[in-house]
Amino acid sequence: MREKIIVSVIGAGGKMGTRVSNNLAKHTDDITMYLCENSPQGVDGIQKRGFEVIASQEAVPKSDVIILAVPDTLINIVSQDIVKMMRPDTTLMILDPAAAVAKELALRDDCTFAVAHPCHPSYFLDQDTPEARQDYFGGVAGKQDIVMAKIQGSDDNFAKARKIGEIMFAPVMHSYVMGVRDIAFLEPTLVEILGATTLYAMAETVKEAERRGIPRAAAESFLSGHIYNLSANFLGKLNAKVSDACMVAIELGNQLVLREDWKRIWDDDVLDKSIQTMLHPTKK
Repeated sequence: MREKIIVSVIGAGGKMGTRVSNNLAKHTDDITMYLCENSPQGVDGIQKRGFEVIASQEAVPKSDVIILAVPDTLINIVSQDIVKMMRPDTTLMILDPAAAVAKELALRDDCTFAVAHPCHPSYFLDQDTPEARQDYFGGVAGKQDIVMAKIQGSDDNFAKARKIGEIMFAPVMHSYVMGVRDIAFLEPTLVEILGATTLYAMAETVKEAERRGIPRAAAESFLSGHIYNLSANFLGKLNAKVSDACMVAIELGNQLVLREDWKRIWDDDVLDKSIQTMLHPTKK
């Protein structure tokens, strides 16, 4: 008989805690799951899903893998207590690299620590069902990839954490392993500082198009279709080049929209400052 992996989810009543615990609960042959939550609203949500809530003081010492599904800003405080309760040679997983890069995650030499983060379903992936195609976040029906990193610890424990990561973000196509700092350059640098900022500007520009009398549905269709096409082109998925006129427009955009030194977002000092600001937004 296979020995089950005992997993505790801390913050199991929150948005991410709910998502990952719903998927872990589908693997009762391999996983024994404990759900820990402090907020009354979170406890109520867990119970409405048909699960019991257990105190972290009871769950963590029994667990092989502990998942911190709490906001990044709380990891510094929450991890202090959780890590003290862990058995030696067990594993703690966080779902975002920021606290680890900022050295705000409590660590222990006799335990393993890892990061797992979803890529979210790509529009380049063929999804099998309408439900999957409408799962924009992932972890329900839409296939996606994930990225993972070992902060410290044993390779065997990290392999176990990787298996748990693939289950809790399922259905997963690929789990890419890299350094913790590499994941931080993916988020926030790649997808938030650049990607989210430019996409937010695009959405604002759709509003401007509508204000000027262009039908919103037409503007949304035109924008999303071109994003799909241009993404495929610039990422090398099409055996074609954009028009000369488009390249001229890109040069104009570099002058009118982007700063000339925008690639500084890939500098280490910019990453560190960005993470500190995101973890401590009230500090100046």
